[in-house]
Amino acid sequence: MIATLRIDGGVIVTMDGGEPGGLGVVDGGVVLCGEGKILPPDAEVAKHATRIDARGRVVAPGLVDPHAHPIFAGHRAHEFALRARGLSYAEIAAAGGGIFATVRATRDAADDVLLRATRGRLRTMRRHGVTTCEAKSGYALDVEGELRLLRLLREAGGPVEIVPTLLGAHAVPPALFDRAAYVESVAAEMVPRAATDGLARFCDVFCDEGAFSLDEARRVLEAARAAGLGLRLHAGQFADGGAAELAGELGAASADHLEHVSSRGIEALARGGVVATLLPGAALVLGLPWPPARAL
Repeated sequence: MIATLRIDGGVIVTMDGGEPGGLGVVDGGVVLCGEGKILPPDAEVAKHATRIDARGRVVAPGLVDPHAHPIFAGHRAHEFALRARGLSYAEIAAAGGGIFATVRATRDAADDVLLRATRGRLRTMRRHGVTTCEAKSGYALDVEGELRLLRLLREAGGPVEIVPTLLGAHAVPPALFDRAAYVESVAAEMVPRAATDGLARFCDVFCDEGAFSLDEARRVLEAARAAGLGLRLHAGQFADGGAAELAGELGAASADHLEHVSSRGIEALARGGVVATLLPGAALVLGLPWPPARAL
């Protein structure tokens, strides 16, 4: 292959450090690329190849954000003060804050407002080295609204590669009296439409205390699997209710958060080949226990 891009790097970081989790470092190296691949050092360089002088800088693999919520409107900055006064996540949500505050703002926002805000967040991620982002919906909580968010996510892509995830089962919609009917609408209508229209590659469910039960999560995830979507779970953020075991049983791609997970849950994740995606920033902000990273 012929290199069409040559990067002269000050410090090149590789993923081959000779030990588990170790990084390799090459001082003053060169990176050759062609046809979308990194080429061996003896590759021929095209006469008119693009050259980038990265001396004095670090050249590193792009980062992948495996759990992101980039499309929403409004903000919840005032909730930091509420937490500082001792209110819990559940108490803030019960008072109409948390996810529901963002849902109200997102439902009211025009498409161009959501697109502009989402693209801005993606550009910020790109500046910090993120090249691929798993992006969730989850702030409309009705069929048409969630599909709208997925369509806008597809339109917003560009600054980074987006892997879209349907999170219609993020929370039970506020003022909803028929919980079972909503779960069924997610499983029987939202999921098939997102899959058929190519709007999502994965389906996620917030299976936790104060969110959706194991049975509700199973209904949605089995519908997603039947529709050809990959599976993810918000699991064990606030309590260990068996979501990790469900993720392992269903062979989910990931179980995310896991601040509360038992040894049995960890074993189930391992058996099922499930990636444990940890969010220590969320644990810090919400005052939760640290996820058991070493055990996982």
